[in-house]
Amino acid sequence: MALTNEFFQQLEAQFPNTVNGPWFVYAGLVFQANDRMELIGSLWRYVKSTTPKAEDQIVKARKLREALLKASVLVGFPKGINACTALRKALLADSPEIEKELDKDSSLRQHLSRSEKDERGQAFFSKIYAQHTDRVLQNMSVASGGDLSEFAISSVYGDLMAEESRLDAKETGLLEFLACYATGGSVWAQAKGHMYGSHNLGNGKAEIQGAINLCNDIEEKLGIQINRTPAENWTWLAKAEKW
Repeated sequence: MALTNEFFQQLEAQFPNTVNGPWFVYAGLVFQANDRMELIGSLWRYVKSTTPKAEDQIVKARKLREALLKASVLVGFPKGINACTALRKALLADSPEIEKELDKDSSLRQHLSRSEKDERGQAFFSKIYAQHTDRVLQNMSVASGGDLSEFAISSVYGDLMAEESRLDAKETGLLEFLACYATGGSVWAQAKGHMYGSHNLGNGKAEIQGAINLCNDIEEKLGIQINRTPAENWTWLAKAEKW
């Protein structure tokens, strides 16, 4: 299904400060989570058409690529590969001068030492879970012989999520919540934790409800059915209405 400019405008309107707000990274995530990689190209073409300056196009292309990378640990690494590949193909086809610049990029993470990963991973994780940090890490640890907590701090957070030069903490926190919300099903508890975590990172009612509405709009438009039952597992969503 082709998506019109009017539909992308509808998605963009779900977020405040849409001139600079990264609504498009959340739309890209929902396409990625639902294996609609072809729509990432459509999304990029709309973003380019509404971004007159080439330097701003480069910034947005990098933000979108970073979002697809960060989302890969939440919605599936193969989908991360396919989503980043889909974006690059779209850039090569429609914005070769932009892709030429992006192809010059080197890894933002390759020079990190293990101690740096652990330090910034612990700091980022603690911002999200606040007073619940120790309990969450302990639960992951006992469920996995210590490996989930180790992986979360060093790799998921220290290596991946805590990098803020292209997608900052507030944007990353909302991305994590939306990835879980878009997945639905058994990850409702993680969605709940990340909704509160995104709030701890600075997102309020407008951002959280905007992300939910954007996701719901895409699901309705594309006829995607996500399991968010039983309803009582999702009643905590109403909390965001008070923020």
